[in-house]
Amino acid sequence: MERKINKLANCHVEVVVNVDKDLWKKAQEKAFNNLAKNVSIPGFRPGKAPMHLIKGHVDQSRVFNDAVNGVLNPVYEDILKNEDIQPVARPTFDVTKLSEDELELKVVLVTRPEVNIGQYTGYTLGKEDPEVTEEDINKAIDELRSQNSTFIVKDDKAEMGDIVVIDFEGTINGVAFDGGKASNHELELGSKSFIPGFEEQLVGVSLGDEVDVKVKFPENYGSDEISGKDAVFHVVVHEVKRRVLPQLDDEFIKDLNLANVGNIDQLRENRRKQLVNTKMNTVRTNYINKLLEEIKKVSTFDIASEILDEEKVSRQKNLEDRLMKSGLGLDQYLELVKKSKEDLDAELLAEAKKGLESYLVMDKIAEKENISLTEEEVEFELAKLADQYQMTMDQIKSAIGQNMNGFTQNLLMQKIESFLFDNNN
Repeated sequence: MERKINKLANCHVEVVVNVDKDLWKKAQEKAFNNLAKNVSIPGFRPGKAPMHLIKGHVDQSRVFNDAVNGVLNPVYEDILKNEDIQPVARPTFDVTKLSEDELELKVVLVTRPEVNIGQYTGYTLGKEDPEVTEEDINKAIDELRSQNSTFIVKDDKAEMGDIVVIDFEGTINGVAFDGGKASNHELELGSKSFIPGFEEQLVGVSLGDEVDVKVKFPENYGSDEISGKDAVFHVVVHEVKRRVLPQLDDEFIKDLNLANVGNIDQLRENRRKQLVNTKMNTVRTNYINKLLEEIKKVSTFDIASEILDEEKVSRQKNLEDRLMKSGLGLDQYLELVKKSKEDLDAELLAEAKKGLESYLVMDKIAEKENISLTEEEVEFELAKLADQYQMTMDQIKSAIGQNMNGFTQNLLMQKIESFLFDNNN
């Protein structure tokens, strides 16, 4: 087949194809024969009438339409086989010439986004040093104690930090509403898991108390049935429990089962290192993000709109999945955050563009600097995970499963980030 290649803007390539005459003729014959099978002519069984009679009953435009559809795959496969083009989205086809003897198609393909990268080393943006104070360490140890705390039933009144086990039923103007009722619900006072004012009114209750808690739902809170409305919750207290923190002693430290930690000094050092690592990761992430924005300012990008739209749709799907887990629909979410669908689309498109540009920059740096992962590096990271979670290598690989490509891609991104972090200030 004769082909003419034209490179268009935004990573589009136009291929004008003069379809092979023999292929086009056979496609028409096949299309005609398929249509002829359903032609009924009085005195003949379907498809058995003489050809000259059948031709008068077959719409030529339908023959052309079916025949064109029949050659699209062979034409596309021929382009991929003979041209150095790597499409990343579905092509579009347009008929530019059409007759019984000739078919010319214009095929537009979307190719991989490109970046002409500018300076990416030698920047001076200022790196922060992560600071860990004694107060930070104390808070981290308190969190450990809280995570390992127990609860005991108390006979006196509930205080902030206590757990109350309650039945409750809410009404608005005396009428119950969906989702406003539960039994034997455990609520930690001060957790802010209920609407403002609810938990505070349970401070001071005791076993067996029945109280009416009066609250006002925030505006744009869930459905119109309850949003912005005054409500009364009738609450029955079944139990009040007090949190008991474990003593900070050698027995508690031993029960934590932390590697190389057997006393309070070693625990403090363990928490300090963990906090330094956590803060360093945050500092590093913020620095890399800031650096990428600087690199993008001196780089140019060529990205097809189809790719950005696909990424936008993917981000919206992820958002909807997260909202569904929280019991919200997209429309409810938009009401809560006071955004229109157009606002959300623009926001998601901007995020898609920013994320894709960052990825292209990282990918191009890996290409220019020959940054890649070795099998040994991947195995080493897997071994670290296996040790961390006390699993065998086979178990950790099985747990990662089909996400192994994502796992190795994240490792590669980390390696590129390390290059950027080490070669900029």
